[in-house]
Formats: sequence, structure tokens, C-alpha cells
Amino acid sequence: MALKKLRMICAGGDKTLAEWETETVSPQRLAEIEKEFNDKVAQGWFAADISDKRDVLIREFDPNAEILLIPRVQGGL
Repeated sequence: MALKKLRMICAGGDKTLAEWETETVSPQRLAEIEKEFNDKVAQGWFAADISDKRDVLIREFDPNAEILLIPRVQGGL
């Protein structure tokens, strides 16, 4: 079984939003995690699949990916 995580970079560092076992996660729980992913992407966050050092941007939730959410860079004075 593979343990996967949905993580985000925030002011406090690296925060885990969700963890799941790919072979035992319920469809309901997976839908909740996907909704959280979609909500963040809709807010402008970037998502990267960092599984096995792939480090590629993704736009759709992949339950087999290790996902890192990255906030948009904002400028200001």
C-alpha cells in the first residue's frame, strides 16, 4: 500500500491537509480530498506532483500522486 499526502506551503511551513492509503481509501474520503484540491486550485494555488521526484505541475487531482500545493506569488510594498 502507498501512503499519499496532500500538502501545502504556508506561512507556518509545510502543512499536511490530507493523508490516504491508495488501496484502502473510501470513495467518499477521496471525493473530500479532491474537493479540497479543486478549491485551492480555483483560488489560484499551483499544484505539483512531487512523487518520486517528478516535480511536475498538475491541474487535476490524481489520487496516486504526492501533491504539494504552492501559493501564488504576490507582490507588494
